[in-house]
Amino acid sequence: MLQLFASQPWLNTDQYSLPLLMLFAVGCFGWVIAYVEVSRQYRRTGYVEIPWFAVAANISWEVVWGWWYGSDMGKVLTLGYALWALQDVYITYNLFKVGHKQLVNANIGPWFKRIVMFSIAAWAVMIYLFVADGYDTGYGAISGYILNVMMSALYIELIIRSDVANFSAVVAWSKMLGTALLSVFNAIIRPSDHFLMALCAVTLLLDIAYIVIFYARRRATAAPLSGAAA
Repeated sequence: MLQLFASQPWLNTDQYSLPLLMLFAVGCFGWVIAYVEVSRQYRRTGYVEIPWFAVAANISWEVVWGWWYGSDMGKVLTLGYALWALQDVYITYNLFKVGHKQLVNANIGPWFKRIVMFSIAAWAVMIYLFVADGYDTGYGAISGYILNVMMSALYIELIIRSDVANFSAVVAWSKMLGTALLSVFNAIIRPSDHFLMALCAVTLLLDIAYIVIFYARRRATAAPLSGAAA
């Protein structure tokens, strides 16, 4: 990775125009906001709101792409992926401490940390091989969006059965808007990649559904309180 990083330009403007690189960077920044808010929420509620299986997959993707392969967009974006991974270290550390709160079956609790460690290792190997076998783009879009679809679906399942007070509107909107901007980038760069376009569309629909459910659950939780106050 260090050799690749040394050989990269800071921004690969030969392959990507500067406006497109800026579009991609802004989309990524949406996820930085989401991660910061997840960490802030944890300090307030003692709950990690990202579904635990998605946390394991996320940190694996970020380590593989940020610390091994590197983005073909240049050093700036490679560093961004690496910094994502560092952000996720804190989230993953907190997941090891309190992630069992997400479990439906309490009997899994004693095994939870080992399951998370296995999941991180398994995802890292699978993502590494997925890229090595040539199935991904030079910036990790295919593998990233496969994980994004999974995360967006699990978010819906988790909020339906959990206390909505543990979830943040800032996270809901920043992850949706950040991913939507990345999807626009993909649509411009790879419009004929129908599998990627399908992943982008499904992620957007799931993210919109999550926001609708988030606010519906908030209203449902607040309604009895309003009635009691009256």
